[in-house]
Amino acid sequence: MAKFSYEELLKQEVKFDDGIKGKKIMLYGTNDTGKTYQACHFPKPLLIMTEAGGSAVSCPKVDCTDKWSEFKDVVDDICKNVDKYRDILQTVVIDTAENLVKLSERAICNEFDVRDLSEITGKQNGYNLARTDFQTQINRLTAKGYTVIFICHEEVVEKEDEVTGEKFNFTQPKGTSNEKSSMRMLRDLVDFCIYTRPNGIDADTFETIQSTGICKRTKNVFARSRFAIQTIVNPFNAENAIKAIEDAVKKSAEMEGTTVGASAPKKQMTKEDYFDLIKPYVKKLMKVCGEEVTAIVESALGEGRKVTSATDDELVKLDNIYNNLVTKATLLGVEVNEDNVD
Repeated sequence: MAKFSYEELLKQEVKFDDGIKGKKIMLYGTNDTGKTYQACHFPKPLLIMTEAGGSAVSCPKVDCTDKWSEFKDVVDDICKNVDKYRDILQTVVIDTAENLVKLSERAICNEFDVRDLSEITGKQNGYNLARTDFQTQINRLTAKGYTVIFICHEEVVEKEDEVTGEKFNFTQPKGTSNEKSSMRMLRDLVDFCIYTRPNGIDADTFETIQSTGICKRTKNVFARSRFAIQTIVNPFNAENAIKAIEDAVKKSAEMEGTTVGASAPKKQMTKEDYFDLIKPYVKKLMKVCGEEVTAIVESALGEGRKVTSATDDELVKLDNIYNNLVTKATLLGVEVNEDNVD
């Protein structure tokens, strides 16, 4: 497997990815502010539903309301077939993110036959297991060049001004106060976190006024961006949101003295690369939890199979094995030197 080389890195032209390609976006707010509708009007969308909804949206959609494994199957497919779907899929919308987190946590509870992650005791930490599995799937999805939009509800919490001691209400994505929840990781991961503020009903027409997108943090609202985005998108709709994001990327590139365009393609992993990564983990972990290592491998490849039997069409399965072994080593405190494969 190719090793990191800083000298080679310096030879590459530094660019910001153009437009909305590969961007991670969180849209949150109360009901009926157009979050899902507008997200599904981004280019070439797929709606992944984790709650009963989406009936008013006309785009390809998949129901993942029951099991975490359903979502993982979708991720496997669209990550494995990026080239195949390149011309028909650009935006992945997850509605809602907090329900997706619940599905991942429920899967861990079911695995340990408990009702709550806090009931998992001993060397295993239920919250760590859920967060690690969740983050692995999200990182895989967001690394493939898709625009990924996470739809969330809002919550209002009480905060206190550090200087004056004044207490005030603060609106933020639901669940992000809980440091044990994967929602905090998602909020920190995204490139843009936009609050969709409702504007009520027009007094003359009695029609709903389109919501306003707040893109930067205010005293009373959480919002953020890695790029130099405008503060307000008004009215908030897909067209205006896309333009605001594209303008933000261009402005940030200018500020950094670089350009926007297609990034250099990332080296594609081969099965041999995965064999090299997995081998030291198998060697170390077999000594302390051999049966669990075998279970991890066989759950991905099939009963009786070994890692080295994997084919070129099973790279996603090898990736799952590697991630699960890394997680197991971390939880057990087992140090593994990936350079030492003898």
